[in-house]
Order: sequence, then structure tokens, then C-alpha cells
Amino acid sequence: MNKTPRCHALVTRTLLPLILATASGELAGQQGAVVTRPSLLPHAISSFGATRVGGWLYVYGGHIGRAHAHSRENVIGNFQRLNLADGTSWQALPPGPPLQGTALVAAADGRLYRVGGTDARNEKGDDADMHSTASVQRFDPALGRWAKATPLPEPRSSHDAIICDNKLYVVGGWHLAGDGDGLWHETAWVADLAQEPLEWRALPAIGETRRACAVATFGGRIAVLGGIDDSRPINTVRVFDPASNEWSEGPALPGFAFGTAALGIDGWLYATVMDGRLLKWNGKADSRWQPVAQFETPRFFHRMVEAPENGRILAFGGAGRGGHMRTMETVVIDAKIAAATKTPTLNRYEIPAPSQVAYRQGLLLTDNTIWAFGGNRKNPGERFVPAQFATDIWKVELTTMTARMAGHLPAGRQSMATANWGGRRENVILGGLGVVDDQVRSLASGFRWDARRRKLVPFEAELPAPRTQFQTVTHDHALYAIGGVDFTPGPRGGKTQGDTTAILRCDLKAEKPSFAECGITLPRPRRSFGAAMIGSRMYLIGGLGNGFQHAGPNDVFDFGRATWSELESPLDWVSAQVATIGSRLYVACGGTMKGMKFTQDRALWSFEPKQGWTKVVDELPFGTRHVRMLSNRNRLVFYSANDARRDRIVIHTYEPDRDTHVIEASFHR
Repeated sequence: MNKTPRCHALVTRTLLPLILATASGELAGQQGAVVTRPSLLPHAISSFGATRVGGWLYVYGGHIGRAHAHSRENVIGNFQRLNLADGTSWQALPPGPPLQGTALVAAADGRLYRVGGTDARNEKGDDADMHSTASVQRFDPALGRWAKATPLPEPRSSHDAIICDNKLYVVGGWHLAGDGDGLWHETAWVADLAQEPLEWRALPAIGETRRACAVATFGGRIAVLGGIDDSRPINTVRVFDPASNEWSEGPALPGFAFGTAALGIDGWLYATVMDGRLLKWNGKADSRWQPVAQFETPRFFHRMVEAPENGRILAFGGAGRGGHMRTMETVVIDAKIAAATKTPTLNRYEIPAPSQVAYRQGLLLTDNTIWAFGGNRKNPGERFVPAQFATDIWKVELTTMTARMAGHLPAGRQSMATANWGGRRENVILGGLGVVDDQVRSLASGFRWDARRRKLVPFEAELPAPRTQFQTVTHDHALYAIGGVDFTPGPRGGKTQGDTTAILRCDLKAEKPSFAECGITLPRPRRSFGAAMIGSRMYLIGGLGNGFQHAGPNDVFDFGRATWSELESPLDWVSAQVATIGSRLYVACGGTMKGMKFTQDRALWSFEPKQGWTKVVDELPFGTRHVRMLSNRNRLVFYSANDARRDRIVIHTYEPDRDTHVIEASFHR
């Protein structure tokens, strides 16, 4: 009877946008919440090597900077390790040659092997001059130095490697040698680590070529997953059995698997696809891949390792919408642990702010980037003087958790409505309160933001009259402006004018878009409220009506039937934030108004048309005044620049329902 080989896993690397929401089960009420502070990689990198030894995570090399730009300056040879016990202490180790597309694996004795990779020999701006290497080096953590091992039989990069039963397997990849498209490898190799020097032995032909693939070991077998062949991304899976010395075919991954990552744990094979899902397969010929979880950020050319805590996987780095990533996320893969975890967990990130803006920025979230426009600086003194109104445009990158100045508005502005309907230029920042000729008043104008060029373009359609504290929704290729008020600040509080109960519509496909009344009238005046769509229904949540009185019941408009209905809610919210994930509406960060006194509500609520209202979190673990809530796939993102220190942005992210998957593929930009 054959013994199951002892296998030590490394792990590896992930075009068309796809939106898919699966039905979710009923949410149970939660008690309180806890906050974690995820680690960040030292660099935003993709195509790197990584492995875990005990409580240490090791990371080598990789590609930094802009995607598809290859030069000496954006391929690194840094070698570092993270103490997973505290999650903050990165240690610099002896570096090596700058390499991307390399593999790093750990043997049972704790020594690490670095296998192959590509170095860039050209300067920035010159034609790419990329060369694969055959180098194999061994690092001994006890000695703290690298030593040469027997090179591969041929140069190789964009491959992967794994150690199983103290044997080092290398599969996939190609040979780059400067000019040309590269030589795709049909070979695969194995070396017994017990032998010195290493002797490479050819494996049976796999019968196909692929690179940007993943190699993992599970149940004593070796799996090669996904990647790309010489013409297109592939999702096929091939399995090598060392006992029989034969390859067999596994079930194809249900999604794009270019630059995928894979890992074997307890006889299961785990792998990612580009839409952000983590899947598992039990290795049986008659079974298929099962969904396990969804990453917070879809990523490819990333890495995964088994986390020190049982039943969890750590995924980190890679590329996706918005560029290369520094973020690291822990995913629970054990269903029993997930079911037993009743306390909501939020991830917290603190980001140095590019300037001082406190609140009422206009926010657009696209490609894992929050663009923050204008806002109020909240300096001492009157809040409605022109100097308080910011012109700043911030770029807040959720892939790297960094922020920087990206431009300026022509004049200070706050409390704008924003909308995004699918692309980098398909967005608008509209209305609000701003500075015109050194006077503060409501505005009717707006802008599109060209995220690629970082350029403001005047929006073709102006509102017929100024308004602020209003909302926008998009439906059936049209933009709707709802509610709000035309307000002019003054020494005694200011004045309002006009009637904003008429809903305005702008045809986004028209040759010359313009706003006009569409025949839909609000049942009641409403400002400082939240708005969102579920299917063809528009939900208007909370807000103020006349003066500082609550607006009354929530209103729901069905575009299909052209009818209004009322929706009661747990609280009479004012200034509530509303976001949609799948078929569920989430409400948070609002409060109630009694006279002129605002009391914040720190609960997170959800609404599902068939199930009604549910309190998801009794108390969010932060003050919610001036916090904005957005949805990013199946996560809620809480954004605040209103920090007491006045020098940082605080981001919290939260997955309210593990059973809902909102899928959007990652890809290079």
C-alpha cells in the first residue's frame, strides 16, 4: 500500500466585466462589531514569488508601477518577510536579482527555493528587453543567505513551482530572450531535494503549453491550473499523479483563470478566477468546483498561502481594476468557522490625506478608486464663507490604500450629487453648494470626470434651476435628479426658493443631453436623503421636508408601473447613506432630527423587498456623523475624512452577506 506523499504548498497568481448577483439568505441580527487592521505589502506588486514558513510570510521580487510597462526600474529584487503574528513587522532580507514571474517555494526543512523568472534590461521608455533565467537559488533562513543550486535545463518565467514529497516540480512558462514572442515550453521538470547537487528529470509531456498558470499540490497529486496558451486565456486543469507518473484532466474552472492562484489544503484544491471568486475541488473525477467565498478585490497575478489560523486563506498582491495591489485579505474557507462567527468584522485602513477637507465631498467609486471632489474644510469660523469650500480632487486607491491630489475644481464646491453608470467617463458631479463671484449659492452646473486623463469636462446638461442636498439615480440609460433645495446661505441662516418636487430626467444617449421635467412628481418635498435602485424601483430613504421637519414615509417609485408607494422604516432617518448589493438595500450613517438637534444612528440596516427590514449590525465601531457609505461589489465601504486628527482618511470595509456574490472581473489598466 502506497503512503500519501508529504506535500508542502506554495501558491500563485488572475477581461470582460461581468455583473452577477446570487440570491442571499435572510440576514440574522448581529450584536456589535469588531475591527481588524489588515497588513499591507511594502510595494504594490504583481507577478512575484511568495511562500509561508511557520509564522513568516516571504515575498520575493515582482513587477511594480504601471501595468505592461517593463524596464529596469519597475522589476525589483527585494526579498522581505512579514511576521504574521503581529501583521506589521516587515523585515528586509538579502535581496537578489530583479525578477518578475518567478516562483518561491518552501521545503519541509524550512529552506526556500527561488526558481526562474524574468529580468528587464531596457531603460524606461525603450523597447522592452526581457530575458528569462534558468537560475535556481536556495535560501536558508537560519544562515540568512542565498546559495546557488543546479539551474533549470532551460530559462523559464511566467511558470510556477511546488514541492511535494520533498521533490521540486516546475511546470508552465516560456523562454523570453529579448526580441520576439518567446518560446513556449512544452517541458516540465522535477528534482529530488534530497540529492546534492540537484538533478532535473523530465516529467511526462503534459500535452499543451501554458504560462501565467498556477501549480499546487493536494492529496499527493500535482495540479496545473489556468493561464494562457499562445492565443487565449484558458481555464483547463491538468493533474499529475507521481505514483502512476501520468497526467489526467480535471474539471475546468468556471471562469477566466489567467494569472490565477491555487493552493491545496486538507485534500481540497483551492483556486481563484478573475471575477473574484474563490473555488474548491475535492479531486474526484465526477465532481465539480464549488464556490467558497468572494475576495474583497478581484485580483490576478497574486499569491495565496494558508493562513496561520485554521480554516483560512491569505491572498495578497496582484493586479486588477485600478492597477497593482498592496492589499492583503484573509478569507474563511471552513463553513463551520464561518457559520460560528456571529460578530461582524470590519477592516480598517488609515490613509494620510492629501490636504485638509473634512466632509461633504462628492464621491465617485470606479475601478477600486474613490474620487473625492471639493467639500468643506471645516476650519474655525463660519462654514459658509467661500474660503471653507475646497477645490481639491483626491484619488483614493483601494488597491494600495493611498491617496494623492489629482486636480482641482474651477471653484470651491460641496454637497454635490454624483452618478456613475459604467465607465471612466460615464459619470457626473452635479449641482451642490459652491462659490460663484465670491458668493456662496446653490449651483446648476456639473462636470464629467475623465479618470484616464484626470480631466474635468463640463457636463453637457445643466439643471434648469440650482439645487443642493438632492440625489441622482440612473435607470434605462437616463439620469434622474430628485428632490433637494435651492438654498442661498445668509447671515440669518439663509433662504430657500423654488419647487424641487418635480423629478428631472436627462437622456444619457441623446446627442445633446439636457434635463427636463419627466412628469414624475415627488409625493412630498425631500432633501438630505438617500436614494438607490433595486431593479426598476427607486427607493427614497429618509430626509427633511419643510424646514427641519422629517420628510415623512419613505417613497418608492416603480418605473415599470409608473406608480408611487410608501415604505415605513425603523427610524425617521435624516442624511442617511444608502447603498445596494444585489437585491438588498443597506442604510447607515444617518440619524434623527429633533428640533435642530441631530442624533446619529450607529446601526447598519438592510431592506429586502420580500423580507423587509433587518438590523445587520447593532452598532458600527466608529462615529457615523459625516461618514459616507458606498457599495463595491459585495462589500460596503465606509469613507470618512472627518477625522479628529484632520490629516487622514479612514476607510472601513465590510462584507454583510457571504452568500451574495457581485462579480466583476479584474484586469490590467
